[in-house]
Amino acid sequence: MNKPFALIIEDDRDVAALFRHVMDLAGFRTEIIFHGRAAVQRLSNSRPDVILLDLNLPGLSGNHILELIRKDKRLDDTKVIVVTAHAHVVSGLAVQPDLVLLKPISIDQLTRLVRRIVLPEKSPKAVPFQEEPMDFTTGLYNQAFFMNRLEHSLGQSRVVKQYLFGVLLFKLEKPGEKKDQHPIYDWESTLHETADALRGILRPTDTLARFDPDTFYILIENIPNGEISLRIANRIQEILYRNITDIGNKIKIPIRVGILICDQGYENIDVILNDAKYAQALAIAQGDEYSKYYYQFSMKKKTA
Repeated sequence: MNKPFALIIEDDRDVAALFRHVMDLAGFRTEIIFHGRAAVQRLSNSRPDVILLDLNLPGLSGNHILELIRKDKRLDDTKVIVVTAHAHVVSGLAVQPDLVLLKPISIDQLTRLVRRIVLPEKSPKAVPFQEEPMDFTTGLYNQAFFMNRLEHSLGQSRVVKQYLFGVLLFKLEKPGEKKDQHPIYDWESTLHETADALRGILRPTDTLARFDPDTFYILIENIPNGEISLRIANRIQEILYRNITDIGNKIKIPIRVGILICDQGYENIDVILNDAKYAQALAIAQGDEYSKYYYQFSMKKKTA
């Protein structure tokens, strides 16, 4: 489905993640840029419907970027929302944005502001995400929202050359499933420990989701190479193995993380999810040697 494009130019990853969350739910296709000069380069070959622009950026100021946007006839219809912690700075801008958002920013505040945006008739219509995006038990995203973000990443890979993204998958052993090997443990506590551990490992802009009761997916966007996903997978395995324990008996729960590196070669997200499951099965089968083996396999799979 064609969606309006929101470009988020913000160097604070927590704020950028909040912006993306709200814009995704509002029905936009989103992309995040953290550096001023990278933003100018991206604007040279794209026409966002909406830009959320922080004024205090590394490399090039948001004020300068705003001036460049207003001089570019291609971007005449682009709505620009300036984000700043200093209200007095806005009055001194050489050119004015369409809307101003003052930090600190809440989800409700940004949601109300997005509803005020009126896009040109020629722009795609924003259709808000209709489903509940969160898993209530863990506080992570759920399957529906993860697939929405995965669809965005696959679409982005077809627009931006050499765009890579990683999908990581692991499962926890549910209590009672292998009673001959492990005693029953506190599943609810284990889920909360897992969610907390993941939040401590990953960036705010990574998408963490719980699918089935025992299955977790992680989407890592815009990675320079597969080594990033490999390092993250190893880190997840180490921390979860160390921290996620049998509450009563302190028996470690083995974790094996499947690693998949993706680009525009994938036909659809269903194929990606199937390959991620295969990756996780290989990770389990390979045991302690899985990381090196599966990283090589995933790159061959991607380029096949």
